[in-house]
Amino acid sequence: MRKLLTALLGMLVSMQAPVAALAQEAPAWTIVLHPADYVIGPALAQLRTRRTWVAEFDERFGGFEIAVRKKAVPIPAPQCRMDHLILKIPFYYPETPKQASLSERRAVYDAFATLQAAGAGSVTARVEAPEAFARKGPRGVELTSCSLLFAFPLSVQASPR
Repeated sequence: MRKLLTALLGMLVSMQAPVAALAQEAPAWTIVLHPADYVIGPALAQLRTRRTWVAEFDERFGGFEIAVRKKAVPIPAPQCRMDHLILKIPFYYPETPKQASLSERRAVYDAFATLQAAGAGSVTARVEAPEAFARKGPRGVELTSCSLLFAFPLSVQASPR
């Protein structure tokens, strides 16, 4: 009987680990953006916001930001007082396990910038809101700020049409 209880307790403990890990996963969405839905690069400086935008690709750490029109994505952000959400890619730290190389990051930045310059096409990207940026609201998950992050591993596809 004692062995049976020990075995059952062991099974219960091992079953809790995946549940806890799942509860800590960041909410994520797949979004499709067209050139009119976002602003990238030097054009960020022309936005009328009080925010200072990161308007270029950071060659050293691989960080950049994109202003995404709130109306372009189905992600509620009731506390965001701007017309745009801030989609950013965190700086590159080689010791962080969830990561993308500088060249992968540059390719994502270039894909967004190229479509913006062409004025046509779409970009599909997987984004997430870490725990500090999201909460469960009355209609599901909502942002507690204006910030979204690219999800790792990077999942971004550009289409010229």
